[in-house]
Order: sequence, then C-alpha cells, then structure tokens
Amino acid sequence: MAIWGLSFLATKALLPTMSVLALLFARFAIAATLLGVYGLILGRGTRRLRVSRRDLGMLAVLALLSPVGYFLFETYGVAMTQASHVSVLIATIPIGVYLIAFVRRMERVTWLRSLGILLAFGGVVLLIDSSSGEAGASLAGDLLVLGAVACAAIQTVLLKNALRRVTPLQLTFYQALFSLVVFAPLGALDGFAWVGELSAPGWGNLFFLAVFCSGIAFLAMNYALVHLSATTVAVSVNLVPVVTLAAEACLLAVPLTAAKLAGTALVLVGVYVTERGEPRAVAVAGGGG
Repeated sequence: MAIWGLSFLATKALLPTMSVLALLFARFAIAATLLGVYGLILGRGTRRLRVSRRDLGMLAVLALLSPVGYFLFETYGVAMTQASHVSVLIATIPIGVYLIAFVRRMERVTWLRSLGILLAFGGVVLLIDSSSGEAGASLAGDLLVLGAVACAAIQTVLLKNALRRVTPLQLTFYQALFSLVVFAPLGALDGFAWVGELSAPGWGNLFFLAVFCSGIAFLAMNYALVHLSATTVAVSVNLVPVVTLAAEACLLAVPLTAAKLAGTALVLVGVYVTERGEPRAVAVAGGGG
C-alpha cells in the first residue's frame, strides 16, 4: 500500500510525455516480462506458470476487471484530477466490496457498517465538491476514479476464490499478460515517440510503476489474500491516501486545504467504522467467502 500510495505521483509525472494508453502498455509489458522471467527461474521452466485451460479463462475475465478496466479508469482519472483525490477515492474500495457482498447475500447489514458507509460517502462528496476550487482537480476525473473503484471492488470479491485454484505468482503474471491483449494494440495507436522523449527520471518513474507497483505490490497483495482474510487486506487500503497526501505535500508542495483534509478524514473514518462492523456470513450457493 505504501508503494501504491506513491504510484499516483509517478503516473502524474509521466502523463505529459506519454499518453495514457502508451503508459499502460509499457507498464504492463515490462511487468509481464519480469514476472514471467521470475516464474521461469523459480520453476526451472514453465511449471510454476502452467495453469489449466479453465483457469486461463477465469484469469482472462479477472484481467478485464483489473488491470484493464481498473487502470483505464484510474489513469485517465489521474490525468484529470489531483493525485491525492485519486488515493482517497481508492480508499473506498472496501465499502464497495461490502456493498457487493451484501447484494450477493454474503453479509447482512449492521448499523455500524451502515454508519461507516454514510461517513465515507459524505467524505467522497466533500472531496469531489472541493475540486471546484482547486487547480488540477476536476469532477470528471474524480468520477472516473470511482469507475476504477467499482472494477476493483468486483474483482476483490472474486479473487479469494480464484486464489484457491492458482498461485499468487500465476494470478499476477496472467493479469499483466492478458491486459496486453487490450493495452498493446491501443498503445500502438499512439506510437512510440515517447521512447526517445523520456528523461532519466521519466524512465525511473516508468520502471517504478512496472516493477514495484504492477509487479511487487500486486504479488504481495495476492500473497496476502491467500494467508489473510479479504477484510484484513481491504483495510490496508486506508494507508494509500495517507502516503499520497504526505508525498504530494512534501514533494509537490500541493496545499492541504481544510476541505481536502476533512474529506480524507471522513473517508478513512468511514472505511474504518465499516470494517469494524462484525461481518455475518450467509451461506449462498455458488457464492465466494
């Protein structure tokens, strides 16, 4: 989560030189290559990365949600609004997970979780409303990020079952690989002029996004989902906006307005209160736990 908290600043720095589609293609092409090499070295061949045809279909569907859907929404959102707005809105993913679980009759509503959802929603409204008076922020960008939140919430509900059938390395590798089916042709449309235009810091930002954000951080999260509950992993998203706000203020001198601080606090308190509500699982045929 600390790595992802810095990712929005790296993305923001690259977008003046690279288009959104070129950035996504380059980021996940590098990540898929390195993860594939890592898997081959560990397995002394293809054994570590080999999965069944059935699981390949499942992984392809998951890749449509993330990286494809999630990062298209998120990266266009980063291009249109402030990095701190993005990170705070991303912190509402646990709320989305809870709402989906409730609709699927996997959990019942409790008053504590309902209060948390209302607090977080109020924080999102306050944050979005504050964008009208801030340079570099926009309502359209914030709404695009909420599209990324929806993709991530749906995928999180599905990931726990997926990780019963494949390893964290297989999941992370094939997510990056299958995303190239979409990102490669779209990125090629924008050309490759950016290769000669990127500065040394630009290449550093690109490799940070590819190696640390799309590789190490995703692998760590998928590993955590095997050994911890989905709720425990989801709660850690609260760290993302804290890291981004601090980095944005220290590195970019972006002012921490009262509205932004209040909105951020409401979102974090709301997510915390929601996760404090005791979950009550309901058995559902075909449902994930």
